[in-house]
Amino acid sequence: MAAWITAHWGGASRIPNLPIIAVAVAVVLALAAGIALVLVPSGRENVAAPAPGAGTGVARTEQPRPAEPSAAPTAVAAGVQRVARATTSGLFATGVAAHSLEQANAWAAFRGRPNDVVVMYTERSSWGAITSPWVGRGTSTFAGYAGTWVLTQPLFPDSGPQKGNLASCAAGDYDSYWRQFGRWLVAQGRGDSFVRLGWEFNGLWFAWAATDPQNWIQCFRHASSAIRSTSPTVRIDWNLNAHGSTTPVGAFDLYPGDQYVDVIGVDSYDQYPPSPTAAAFDDQCNGDAGLCQVITFARTHNKLFSVPEWGVVSQQGSKAGRSGAAGGDNPVYVQKMYDTFYHNADILAYEAYFSDAESDNVRSSLVNPNLNPASAVTYQRLWGGG
Repeated sequence: MAAWITAHWGGASRIPNLPIIAVAVAVVLALAAGIALVLVPSGRENVAAPAPGAGTGVARTEQPRPAEPSAAPTAVAAGVQRVARATTSGLFATGVAAHSLEQANAWAAFRGRPNDVVVMYTERSSWGAITSPWVGRGTSTFAGYAGTWVLTQPLFPDSGPQKGNLASCAAGDYDSYWRQFGRWLVAQGRGDSFVRLGWEFNGLWFAWAATDPQNWIQCFRHASSAIRSTSPTVRIDWNLNAHGSTTPVGAFDLYPGDQYVDVIGVDSYDQYPPSPTAAAFDDQCNGDAGLCQVITFARTHNKLFSVPEWGVVSQQGSKAGRSGAAGGDNPVYVQKMYDTFYHNADILAYEAYFSDAESDNVRSSLVNPNLNPASAVTYQRLWGGG
């Protein structure tokens, strides 16, 4: 999460991802190797359209040892129905993370096409702020936005007198609040929104981190089921953080089950590790909890995938930059992200760029201000007017 989330909604700043130190079990490596060329074809700007079904914060000074990566199943889930992708006139739904409609509109103007989705973050200090979020309070926020909402929700308040915990959530103590939130979505005419529930759970920077795996899974199941009970068309996004876990088990071991999840999401930035070349991109993409491994996991479970947050990471003024783990102004990364979206568009629910200019955060901004001019040119060329 960016520092502007902290400023506007009391969130944590973007946490550096950990380096990969464990080797995935043999079946995952074999599967990833077999589909790697489909998921991330190297270096092509103009590629043939895929056929349907194609392709297979709080800063810390010490980083905990990542958990061993867990294996994604290899058999495609039977009888699992996919939800619809976000509405788009293009090949895949695309947008931006924003805290106002003005900011979202500036992004659309920069790239020369509307936002199909906007990723938004609720304020997290109370249940009232979670169940009746600020995002629907007026046209200056997103009440009048014509595209699809992507709401980023904690599993419980992370501060104040109503601060929650995993054990209470797992026991169902918060179910009534989530039913209330579902009713709010329907009342807004947004019952089919995507909800990023308890995002980046496999890192240790949020109050809902999966420090107790079994309680975390039960907590997610309760929240998902309660929202669905009053908003049946909601699309629940199970959203991990890319490139390894700092929780006791790996991200895939925390999967709540197909009946509780509609979309397999991943936040993936050009850091820890960066991708200075196409080959480096392919390596990290197919590595532990990388984007390509997430796509494989989604296909295995017959689910959509999403990338609610992605972006270049500046080598100046960012945490990753100071440690030599940022890709900088990197058109190669932008091109490879586009290639991956393009070749997996059949199951891409949506993707959204995270345009940030705050010090000590990712500093990924491409407009207002343009901190990464080469990346901005590449993004405009690939996304503009599509």
